[in-house]
Amino acid sequence: MKKMGDFSSRLFFIVVLFGTLDRSASLQLIIGDCPIYFFERCIHSEVVKFILSIPSGNGSSLYELDPFNPVLPRGFNSLIPIKVVVHGYGGLDIDTSSRNVSKAYQDVGYNVIIVDWKPLAEIPCYTTAYLNTWYVAQCISILMVSLLPLGVSPEIMHVVGFSLGAHVSGLAGNNLQKVLGSSFYRITGLDPALPFFATLNNDWKLDKTDAAFVDVIHTSAGTFGKLEATGHVDFYVNGGSLQPACQYRKYPPLCSHIMAGLYFAESIRNTVFGGHSFIARKCDNVGHYILGLCNTFENMAIMGENVYYFTRGTYYLETGDQPPYALGFQEYYLKRSRSSDAFSAFVEKLKNFFKII
Repeated sequence: MKKMGDFSSRLFFIVVLFGTLDRSASLQLIIGDCPIYFFERCIHSEVVKFILSIPSGNGSSLYELDPFNPVLPRGFNSLIPIKVVVHGYGGLDIDTSSRNVSKAYQDVGYNVIIVDWKPLAEIPCYTTAYLNTWYVAQCISILMVSLLPLGVSPEIMHVVGFSLGAHVSGLAGNNLQKVLGSSFYRITGLDPALPFFATLNNDWKLDKTDAAFVDVIHTSAGTFGKLEATGHVDFYVNGGSLQPACQYRKYPPLCSHIMAGLYFAESIRNTVFGGHSFIARKCDNVGHYILGLCNTFENMAIMGENVYYFTRGTYYLETGDQPPYALGFQEYYLKRSRSSDAFSAFVEKLKNFFKII
């Protein structure tokens, strides 16, 4: 391995890397304390780990899977759905979004494969974490292919990725398309990361071709999360940017980014334990949503774990500012009605103002 210490060397390296490397290249470097496994083959088990969680009594039992030679534990029940959770920048220690999703799935009794790639996503190494997404996706793809002889197909798997993890999920799905001709049953992108993914082609970011069904939840669009629609269905929560629970937090954009996982985790628990649903309405754009032009009973959808598989398009919804966040149909309707009435009153005042002048 090589080390590059000073800032000018790092900057030069990044420029050369983006300008000259192609898919035939292979590079393993350390920039300061930030490792890069760029186009490396997946052979380093210490940097990407797969933890299988299966229901056991009143809790869960954990097992580590070798991506090249996975062994399913004796208590594994293939009839229970498998959820794959991929964390984002910083790892599971600080990624409360992914932790909440994993815990929710464990609480309701699913099989869960937790993809832990923290050594490649450490703070403050965002640039190298971005470059490492390809390596992590390759490791996931290898595990999926290795599970096929055991009767476990990616075509029955639901992958949930937060932030950078959403793009890792998409890259893995893209790999499987090329190798197997098919991909995951579903990928859920929880506020897919924006930095470095704004102008890339679809092969290098999450998009709707990466799985049979791709649903995306936007909560910090334009700051930490991507703004444009990228799935078969995209949900923009509270307009897609600032979340009500984050208005008075120290750093509202980061808080809003994390909220994507908290909303989704709530939807998982509500599936089993009861509770309101996240009701959304189809709307062409955020302008129409703000102006109250989408307040009809037609084209409604549920966001979260129970989203209808054939839902398509762009949807907007509102939430509460504290848990439980889902408003359900009745409360959502009342809130949107009040919002619509307030806007109508504003328009009438505006008309009267222009009549006066």
